[in-house]
Amino acid sequence: MEHHEVWFPFSNADDADPDAVMVFCFHHAGGSAAVYKKWTALNDRNIVFIPVELPAKGCRIEEEPVCDMKLLTDLLADAVENFADGRRFVFYGHSMGAAVAFKTAHTMQVSCTVKPELLIVSGRHSPCISIIDRYTTDMDDSMLVKELEVMGGTPKEILENKEIMQFLIPKIKNDYKLNESFVYQGEVLDIPIEAYAGSNDFDASFDMLDDWESVTTCGVIKREFQGEHFFPFDLHPWYESELKTHIRHYMQKYVRR
Repeated sequence: MEHHEVWFPFSNADDADPDAVMVFCFHHAGGSAAVYKKWTALNDRNIVFIPVELPAKGCRIEEEPVCDMKLLTDLLADAVENFADGRRFVFYGHSMGAAVAFKTAHTMQVSCTVKPELLIVSGRHSPCISIIDRYTTDMDDSMLVKELEVMGGTPKEILENKEIMQFLIPKIKNDYKLNESFVYQGEVLDIPIEAYAGSNDFDASFDMLDDWESVTTCGVIKREFQGEHFFPFDLHPWYESELKTHIRHYMQKYVRR
């Protein structure tokens, strides 16, 4: 296995058509590449979902975490460039994953020979605005549990299991540390952005998507979906089918130059 392939453990891109569009999927805080594994069942010869596994997550659980956004996205840019190997690709990121995808896209725009042709983000405010989070990693662990309760997406039986939470909390905190290390430094992409919000996600509402316009020169398409913060996973598999339709439409309309 090539070193860069450890970032993409559930990929079957080699079975796709050489002209297929790869969709690199970046997970939320507390997640892993496994949250997108179901999406790969919808892969076809034209659209291929590629879940991204970060160090110390899932299949890479024995590795040391990378809690610095700049370092992580430098590593990711290199891995994506090598894995893509000249094939077309887009980025999809949910919540924290949207910030990782944005920063990686900009790193590739500046430092690599290739870059994503489209950035799709969901459940996240624009990086150009600063929002004070309810939970920060200097707080007591009980506050993290409360935050997970508010955000949803974590089964109640997991949150109430002290042994499991004792194992999970340090790993989830590493993701929050990574998120806290994000610093917006005026980056602007020269690719289009599609920004999605859940109708009942008050931390990343549809109205807040307007600010994504400030971080691209190519415009933003906004969409609202029924649901709360984790609507992309609650709407499985309809949501992924919608994504494929939009990506296919975009790629047909805007031919790479």
